[in-house]
Amino acid sequence: MIGNKFIGALITALLMAIISWVGFNNNLLSPNLTQLLVYLVFALSISFTLLLRRDSNLKFGDYFQMGFRHFILITLVMAIFTYAFAHFYPELREQSAIAFKALLEKEQNKTPAEIEQDVKLYKEGYATALVSRSIFGYLMAGALVTAISSLLLTLQKK
Repeated sequence: MIGNKFIGALITALLMAIISWVGFNNNLLSPNLTQLLVYLVFALSISFTLLLRRDSNLKFGDYFQMGFRHFILITLVMAIFTYAFAHFYPELREQSAIAFKALLEKEQNKTPAEIEQDVKLYKEGYATALVSRSIFGYLMAGALVTAISSLLLTLQKK
């Protein structure tokens, strides 16, 4: 029974990863549109999970707990995907480092040696920063969608 509860989260995470990967590799969508689709799938998955388990005896906390488990698993899988993605596409790190270096040079408040050191540190922490932003984004969106969906389902039965 526990496996059935998590299969939806795993399918959602897989779909989100596929959308991200296809959007990046085929340039079919702009990065912003790809990210929007990923978050839309994420939000719909949480909402549908709670809607499908609707019960008049459940309270806000019960719904939130179900949604929380669902979005935490998705967040974990997407963090792993983001880390792997960053390592399989090192050119992203390089392109981002070039843009970062240009920004530092434009500010004109650091020596060339300081700029090179900052760029080196930026490259070393790129994957970690990418994964951290990913986790934070999914946790915030997941908590918000779960809270709103839980509240609506709780109010609906009254």
